[in-house]
Amino acid sequence: MDILIDTIKDTYLILPILFIMYLCLEYFEHKNINQHFDKYLIRYGPIFGALLGIIPQCGFGVLASLLFIEKRITLGTLISVFIATSDEAIPILLSQPNQGKTLFSIVVIKLIIAALSGFLLDMILKKMHNENSSPWHNIHEHCEEESKTHSSIFSLAFIHAFKVFCFIFIVNLILTLLISYTGESTISKFLASGSFLQPLLAAFVGFIPNCVASVILSQLYVDGIITFGSLTAGLITGAGLGLLTLVRMYDNRKDLVRIFVILFIIGVISGMTLDIVL
Repeated sequence: MDILIDTIKDTYLILPILFIMYLCLEYFEHKNINQHFDKYLIRYGPIFGALLGIIPQCGFGVLASLLFIEKRITLGTLISVFIATSDEAIPILLSQPNQGKTLFSIVVIKLIIAALSGFLLDMILKKMHNENSSPWHNIHEHCEEESKTHSSIFSLAFIHAFKVFCFIFIVNLILTLLISYTGESTISKFLASGSFLQPLLAAFVGFIPNCVASVILSQLYVDGIITFGSLTAGLITGAGLGLLTLVRMYDNRKDLVRIFVILFIIGVISGMTLDIVL
């Protein structure tokens, strides 16, 4: 029962976020004003994505994944949201009076890395696309119009949002059960086993599609078990439910693997660099 309640607390805000997103998409589709907004998303997407990602709510990672699948944002924007996302790390660090500097540093560093990575990735992919050799999902591609079986955009938006929410809730509940039986101490021992390789191990832990990953990383940093670079590396890959949504709904598996690799490389390089510099 406690696990069920915790899962509800972790996911209940995702449903209204999804509903609003799908409602906006349906409205834009009916009014034919997508092109106007797409220009701004293409040009400034990584900045918007980075700013959206720092909001401590895992629903925005899900939102970014769905917008990417719907071909509304670029890959760079998606990556910027994932990198900037910190899930439960911000509330945990806020609850520690002596971690104010750490919290500020995490937010600023991840914001900069997210925006720069997003712009760089979009620039590279744009060049590849212009040379007609890009294998990547592109915002300029347009899928066929989905048949509308519901006359109301409200009912259509709710059906889409509810389906995605049910999947996220069920998987999140299963993951929480597994982690509770496996024990958070197992993950703690795994991270504490490496010194120089700790950012690499933390980046692996960050891929756990559950908010508990950011909770464990933050608490281990507060307890002095992992370094600041390791915390950053784990939070960069910790896109949580956003990655889970992408795995479930995105068809191109090759692109999916590349997204994981990009996040992992950025996380490890950033973490190791910070440990050397700081």
